[in-house]
Amino acid sequence: MVILKKATIFILCLILGFSLSGCFLLPKEAATPELPLVTPYSGEEYITAQVSRGDFSLVREVTFAFQATRREKLTFGITGKSYGAVNVEVGDTVEAGQLVAWLDVTDVEQRISVVEAEIARLTIKLEEAETAYQLALESEKLQGNVSTVTSDARSADAAYYRASLELQEGKMAELLAERESLRLYATIGGTVTYAKALYPGATSNKADTVVTITDTTSSVFYANTEHYALFKEGSEVTVVSDSVEYPCIVRNSAELGMEASASNKAQGREAVCLEVIGAETPASNSAKGNVTLELDSRHDVLMLPKRAVFKVEDACYVYYEDENGLKSAREIQCGLESDKWIEVISGLEEGDSVILR
Repeated sequence: MVILKKATIFILCLILGFSLSGCFLLPKEAATPELPLVTPYSGEEYITAQVSRGDFSLVREVTFAFQATRREKLTFGITGKSYGAVNVEVGDTVEAGQLVAWLDVTDVEQRISVVEAEIARLTIKLEEAETAYQLALESEKLQGNVSTVTSDARSADAAYYRASLELQEGKMAELLAERESLRLYATIGGTVTYAKALYPGATSNKADTVVTITDTTSSVFYANTEHYALFKEGSEVTVVSDSVEYPCIVRNSAELGMEASASNKAQGREAVCLEVIGAETPASNSAKGNVTLELDSRHDVLMLPKRAVFKVEDACYVYYEDENGLKSAREIQCGLESDKWIEVISGLEEGDSVILR
């Protein structure tokens, strides 16, 4: 019995060896491409799609930001001075020339007061000296102008006070200019879009923006996009923002000072500016809008839902049910692809069915 079992095992091993060796004797040209597994049809119902004839387009949406073409960032340009106050808040409307902030002017105001008092004193002294000079002249005239010592002295007094007054007035002009340098005025009319928050003891830095004013009447939709070549200067474009359509005209971004940054240009993107035509503009300064671009299109071509096609390397395939009821793969030639559709150039005919899943 033991010998019989061993003989049986030996025979089975020989049969298995010949079977396996036969697999490696297939000619190389008979090898099939590496496709997803094809499974036999076992009665289950597949979801299918038919090759149809029609039109479709390859479209892309470019998102634009609504922003002002003119914005002023105001700074004192002085470092180390204590802040006095920021007189505006975000959302305030200001006029050009309006005082919006100032640094601490306590020291300057004190020096101005001292000089004002000195100017007032010298003004009185000058008036007295000039009056005394006139009286001296009249007195000397009555005496036959025998001596002009008194009038000369009064004239010298008046000259001294006049020179002193001019000196103090010069100091006053310098102090007033210094005080003005500690004040910040709106350079344009518009809306305050930034106002620096102050804390006790805060001091200025010449690089710090204190107030930003935006002219909301000169705003555009702006984007950096690789599709910039499709926006021809002077052409009309429709921007959709919050379901509202805004007709726009393409403007020269360089003329508006809104060219793309170096990093954007390095990535193949350029600035595109769209000026809204008409009075109506988005209510929000941070509004977004989209422009739909048709990059390519096909008309009266064979087409399939894109999800019906799968790719192996650079080749396109579809699944279909063959004459034996098996789920098989077929190579086809494809053309333009959109997000939903793909063009069929060859390999299928109009009305053919393919398996989606």
